[in-house]
Amino acid sequence: MTLLQDIAAWLWRLLPANPIVVRVVSTGGKRTRHLHARWLYLVVLFVVMLVVGGNGALNAGTNSLADLAKKSTRTFMFVSFVQLFLMSFIAPIFMAGAITQEKDSNTFHILLTTPLSTGQIVLGSLFSRLFFVLVLLLSGLPIFCITMIYGGVTLGAVLQSFGLAACTALVTGALAIMISFMKVGTRRTIFSFFLGVAVYLLVVGVLGWSGYTALSQAPLAPGASLRMSYLAPLHPFLALLVVTGKTPAPAAGDVAGLTWPAGWLMAYPQYGYMVIMTLASIVMVTVSIFFVRSSQKEGEATLLNRVRAFFTRRDAVESKTQTPRRVWNNPIAWREAKTKASASGRSMLRWAFAAAGLIGGFVLLLAHENGWWGFVATKPQEARYWLTGIVWIEMAVLLIIITNAAATALTREKESATMELLLTTRLTSKYIVAGILRGLVSFILPLIAVPTVTLLLFAIADLRRASDQAVITPEAFLLAPLLLLSFCALAAMIGLHLSLHSKKTVQAVMISTVIVLAGAGLLSLCGFAVSSGGGADGFIGAAIRPLMPFTGISTLIDYESVFDLRNGTPSAGARTSVRLVRAVSTLLAVVVYCAATWSVYTTLVRNFDMTVRRQSA
Repeated sequence: MTLLQDIAAWLWRLLPANPIVVRVVSTGGKRTRHLHARWLYLVVLFVVMLVVGGNGALNAGTNSLADLAKKSTRTFMFVSFVQLFLMSFIAPIFMAGAITQEKDSNTFHILLTTPLSTGQIVLGSLFSRLFFVLVLLLSGLPIFCITMIYGGVTLGAVLQSFGLAACTALVTGALAIMISFMKVGTRRTIFSFFLGVAVYLLVVGVLGWSGYTALSQAPLAPGASLRMSYLAPLHPFLALLVVTGKTPAPAAGDVAGLTWPAGWLMAYPQYGYMVIMTLASIVMVTVSIFFVRSSQKEGEATLLNRVRAFFTRRDAVESKTQTPRRVWNNPIAWREAKTKASASGRSMLRWAFAAAGLIGGFVLLLAHENGWWGFVATKPQEARYWLTGIVWIEMAVLLIIITNAAATALTREKESATMELLLTTRLTSKYIVAGILRGLVSFILPLIAVPTVTLLLFAIADLRRASDQAVITPEAFLLAPLLLLSFCALAAMIGLHLSLHSKKTVQAVMISTVIVLAGAGLLSLCGFAVSSGGGADGFIGAAIRPLMPFTGISTLIDYESVFDLRNGTPSAGARTSVRLVRAVSTLLAVVVYCAATWSVYTTLVRNFDMTVRRQSA
């Protein structure tokens, strides 16, 4: 009994009575920003439910019960996807700064001197943040219960949706905690985390939507042409498609020939995702425990420190032999562009991004031209689908990079205590903000050239084809960089705005990244929802979709997606009209995003001096 009591006491102190959990939960629950986060989260879910389900729930008297059940199922699917998307990026707000905040305030080493064990530090940092995420998740349960009123949605589907979102929050939190312990710099920590999550969700999601990863044993949903992917147990959105019935899972008997646990994972991908993510979280927490006190060995002659010292000495030698650099007319813009591009990690990332994007686009072009992997040169729809996915991934990475760079522009000055020196110069706030924005745009221009060159290659290859066999239209590669540049400029201003009003880099990077990605995703989702069913002429889709970020890019690549092909093939006149409407709407979208950028810029310039001096007071 004494041994059992000791084990029970150890488990009690490990998590429920963990001092970090008790401190964060008891004090953090009183913060108004958590209340605002829950309020904003519920407003987003409620607005999506109203926009998507307005034709069903709000006009219930004009629909039969069967129609209401179908629309309720559709509403549940959209709300579930929005909830899962928000969980994928809200969790870092509460978790990624758990350890980096201690390092920023130089209290992490003090934490190591306390009687807390390494397990208590890791689990306390994880579950103290996870508590707020789970509370945020449960606060949206009444909205999901509303979708059950008209039928079509079962309690099991709601619980499975919440289970997928909770496991996604758990694994993203465990990943953030592990990176925080293994990395030293907070900026690289947050940037690596968001970039990894975004790239994984986009890449695996595009592969899952393709027919190449379809499971042959999986049945087709009524009226659907997509089967369940065997990647569903590894991706939350693919597993959610199974829960919502869009890609039904095969019966357990149909996959009995597969070895265990592959058969069980294919029959129950939603539960398989929960189990895999939970096990992955346990592994990452275990790895984090071994890195808690690794910072105590930073001064020892370990192999890693010797390698680091070697490259440091090499950089010092090269710095003495460098040729003088020519500074631009605006030194602030020159510094932002050159320092962002010359940093070792970001320089390598830029080259890797450019190489991967160009190689991916070129391979896709060769596959389409030579008929590889099932592609047919006379059927461009499959190539458009993959090209849209590639450009979407590149666009998401662009938004993450520019937002991260902008969010660290001013907080870097505050943390290094050089903001006061900058204010003593003759530089005005307009000069500083304009210089930072110009430098960030110059930094991102080579990256915008990657999807532009990819579209240009397809446009050149389409010159020798008939118009109905072309993958893209010639104006696509001219309008796409304008859209990307306007999106990136607005994202940069949002990052600068958060960087000005935040004292810490972690807070600025996390909040700005979530705002940009969540805003782009929600706008695009609303664009798809509003423009769908707009009729065979496609005018509504061609006018609305270019105004949204991701739908605008997809419409430029595949303008035929705005037509309702169930009513027959559109005429040549309708195609020409839609292309004209799409071009005008795209230019209008560029003007709107530039106007929004200018509005944020003028506000930032007007409040720059007052905000900085108030923070330094």
